[in-house]
Amino acid sequence: MSEQLTLSNIQEQLIAALEKSKAASKTLEDAQAKLAPLEVKAAEAQEHVVQLMGEFNRLTGKVPAKSRTSRGKYNQTVESKLAAQEKRSFTRAVNSGSTEAEAKKIAKEAVKKLSLKLGVK
Repeated sequence: MSEQLTLSNIQEQLIAALEKSKAASKTLEDAQAKLAPLEVKAAEAQEHVVQLMGEFNRLTGKVPAKSRTSRGKYNQTVESKLAAQEKRSFTRAVNSGSTEAEAKKIAKEAVKKLSLKLGVK
C-alpha cells in the first residue's frame, strides 16, 4: 500500500510539474510575441543610422578606412622572400635549442632550398 501512495504522490507531482511547464511555455511565447515587433523596430532604426552615417561621410568627404590589403596585393621581390625565409629559419632553430652557429647553417640551407624552388642562384 505504501507503494501505491508513493506512485500516486509521484503522479500528482508530475501532473503539477507539467502544468507549471505549460504555464511557463505560454509565458515565454507571450514574451517572444511582444519582443518580435521591438526587434523589427530596432533593426529598422539601426539601418537608418547606417544610412545617415553613410550620407554624412559622403557629404563631409570622410571615407571610412579600408581594411588591410591581402598579401597578394603587392609585389614581393625574390630577395625579400629569401631574407624572410632566412630570418624565420634562424629564429625557429634558435628557439628549438640550436646554437647560433647551427642556426645560421640551418638558415642558409633553407635559403638554398627556397632559391632552388624559386629558380634563383
